[in-house]
Amino acid sequence: MKRLMFLLAALLVLAGCGSDLYKSAYTASGEGIKPDELDKTATFKADDDLNVVVTLNSHKRTLPVRATFIGPDGTLYPTDALEAEETVGEVTLGLDWEAMGSQPWIAGDWKVEVYVEDKRVDTLNFKVEAATTPAEG
Repeated sequence: MKRLMFLLAALLVLAGCGSDLYKSAYTASGEGIKPDELDKTATFKADDDLNVVVTLNSHKRTLPVRATFIGPDGTLYPTDALEAEETVGEVTLGLDWEAMGSQPWIAGDWKVEVYVEDKRVDTLNFKVEAATTPAEG
């Protein structure tokens, strides 16, 4: 009976570990890579870099963190995974507008899925505004 109780307690502790690694996330625009270089927003211009800042709880091992941006038409734009060392509390993942071909992002309602250790931990919604054309003169 003691073994069974110990096994159940160990399983409960292990089951909670994954969810305790993730704290929060928010979308942000800007060309920086550090959170303080970006502007927290839920509305982007058609030529903004699309970023998500992920905040992690204290952890004792390296954690792979990645995101997948999903356009209004269902197109998937995955980011590379970043390895968050034990001392890393925030990770910025994003899509560089220029590197993606400098074409305007599709206007409409977007989503970004956040993954820690290949487990989806959050989905955020944001909007991309329609591209503006320069005034003729």
